[in-house]
Amino acid sequence: MHENGYSVIGVDVDAEQIRLALEEEKALGINGEVPFLVNDARNLCFLDSSFDAVAMLGLLTLVPKSERPKIIDEVYRVLKPLGYVFIEEFGRTWTNPVYARRYREDRKITGETGTFTVKDESGRVLHSAHHFSRGELCRLLRVFRVLSFEESVFTSYYHRNWVKGYSILLQKEVK
Repeated sequence: MHENGYSVIGVDVDAEQIRLALEEEKALGINGEVPFLVNDARNLCFLDSSFDAVAMLGLLTLVPKSERPKIIDEVYRVLKPLGYVFIEEFGRTWTNPVYARRYREDRKITGETGTFTVKDESGRVLHSAHHFSRGELCRLLRVFRVLSFEESVFTSYYHRNWVKGYSILLQKEVK
């Protein structure tokens, strides 16, 4: 986005991810041009109506069910009227036997359909991840007007499994 002339701010709750973003920025030769902040999406440090657009890439996947509405409320708060939200999220993929098994087995642990644990090579649980149904995302995002809701297939970052995904473009409506 920066390379296309937009003024951007990168935000992540994980300081290590911010450190990696700064390294990538330096490698791209744009060192210091993009501010990066450690900030929790449930309680953003920005004023109301601060942004024309917000992009969330796989963020909600990593957040417990009870916290997802808080993030959506914060995004709504910091967006200007008629501002845009671009979201990419993982979709529930029962047709992939790897995920179907994980959904069934881990539901006992996570208590939520579509949520499973992500483990390292030694079996240590790193975190939980959630794959959404289309309806689940529509309910969560109902405070916005849906401009586009596309489904595709992509490969997960950690385990390299194929999975359904959603790309969603939303707009904050003027009340």
